[in-house]
Amino acid sequence: MIRDRLYRDMFGEKALKEYINEALEKYIGKGTYPWHMPGHKRQPLEELESFWNGVYAHDFTEAKDLDDMHEPEMFIADSLAEMKKVYGTFATYMLVNGSTSGIMTAIHATCHRGDVILAARNCHKAVYNAICMLELEPEYIVPDYVDMRWHCGVNQAMSDKMTDARGKADCETREGTDIRGEGDRETPERVAVNGGDDREVSERTDILGDISPDKLERAIITLITNGRKPSAVIITSPTYEGVISDIGTLAEITHRYGIYLIVDEAQGAHLNFMEGHETAMAQGADIVIESLHKTMPALTQTSLLHVMDPKLDERVRRYLQIFQTSSPSYIFMQSMEKAVAFGANNRAGFVEYGRRLEIFAEKCDSLRNIRLFRPGVNVSKNDEGCSACKVFDHDEGRLVFVVRPGTVDGSGQIFTGVMLADILADRYGLIVEMASVSYVICISSVVDSAASYDILFRAIEEIDNDLEHRVIVDGSRAMDIISGRRSAMVPGKAWDEPSEIVSLELSVGRISGAFVYAYPPGIPVLAPGEIVDERAVCGIDTMIRSGLNVSGVDDGCIAVLCGK
Repeated sequence: MIRDRLYRDMFGEKALKEYINEALEKYIGKGTYPWHMPGHKRQPLEELESFWNGVYAHDFTEAKDLDDMHEPEMFIADSLAEMKKVYGTFATYMLVNGSTSGIMTAIHATCHRGDVILAARNCHKAVYNAICMLELEPEYIVPDYVDMRWHCGVNQAMSDKMTDARGKADCETREGTDIRGEGDRETPERVAVNGGDDREVSERTDILGDISPDKLERAIITLITNGRKPSAVIITSPTYEGVISDIGTLAEITHRYGIYLIVDEAQGAHLNFMEGHETAMAQGADIVIESLHKTMPALTQTSLLHVMDPKLDERVRRYLQIFQTSSPSYIFMQSMEKAVAFGANNRAGFVEYGRRLEIFAEKCDSLRNIRLFRPGVNVSKNDEGCSACKVFDHDEGRLVFVVRPGTVDGSGQIFTGVMLADILADRYGLIVEMASVSYVICISSVVDSAASYDILFRAIEEIDNDLEHRVIVDGSRAMDIISGRRSAMVPGKAWDEPSEIVSLELSVGRISGAFVYAYPPGIPVLAPGEIVDERAVCGIDTMIRSGLNVSGVDDGCIAVLCGK
């Protein structure tokens, strides 16, 4: 009785206020539309209705007459066997701890403590965590940034009336920044712009391209020559922006040197059901991880791990039991099975999905200062002759809207991806997946209707019409934040070293003691053990000033190793 009275005094009649439930109900009441994961978009699909109406009734554990996901012998084993047929794999496993657990498992299955691993620098933070746990020696492949074509002569009537509002940012001294005065000699491109012709110019984006097979092979040869042959190569394909690498060629190269290829295909679980695409499994990767919840109608935290090399299967199963809960959710398992069944049994729906995307992309060609990223739209895959298209392939379902450098709003302020995301949310109720300094990412799925694309286009078009482009480009936009990092020690060792907190300005030349990254997507600008350089500090500062959610920075300070 005394305890009950104390609870009432503290909390009122309710012993515990349900903050999460109340916040979500309030959020749902706003009526926003999710251009982000999960792929079910909170839409009640008819095929799943009976399941959702009895969620509690479907929540089981490993009881008598039921099966165990870790040691399946009955209906879970049958379900996995069906999934193997759908994906054409040696083995497919359900992941209830998300793709993070799959990445951890894949790296532990292919590498031993202290091994060398060759990783794309734009991998997810889970890759770096696994590198730290195993004290691996990482070497990185840094993709090139992709150019994008823009029409000349766009919105110049007002640009001559505006002064250059580009401030002399802290990043002006960054290598590669081009700062010109108004009296400088005009380049042909600037003459074209001022003349108002219809030619196109190429300008660099902040979007990283695919992994070049030539760059991969050169890296492997260099490491082998130095007696540091990597045990595995891990890349991300598709990337967060939908860029797809030539997995078939990459697999042929890695296997030629006796190296495993791991592909983080978390963003591409739908590709198996789309026309015109091949999965990483079909192209020869050894282990592939896919997030069903990102682009398929499955619950958040549900993923699949695919094994193509039988030699790896035993180690994969061993580490899955370590990195996954011992009490896997039956609801998650049912959600995964239903999502895969939806894809396998609804091929016509994915054809229609592709058509909706094609119609939407064609509409977006009319945009001026905010353009849909469409590499390969005018050229064949991997056409080295096109400076505006240096990627092997692209997932058309990943809608990336790029703001042209030099674009300003009505007040003359440089327009950013973060500003675009805020306007879409506040004015139109459209919530994007991610906002970067120069672009936003919208994740589409087979669930999105034609009407939802129309609403998105009208919103982007209205915003685009309110923007102007100026001749002088905002140099601080051209970030290069992940290349050129030098390591003083392996991340796993640096992680455990004593560290201190210093300001960003004083961190240059010191050794990073922690990860620094914008989330999403969770790609580190700095990893433990890397030397902090001016480029990293500039990039971090730009991300913070642009309103990105940057982890590893607290009040302008980061962790560096003591005395180093």
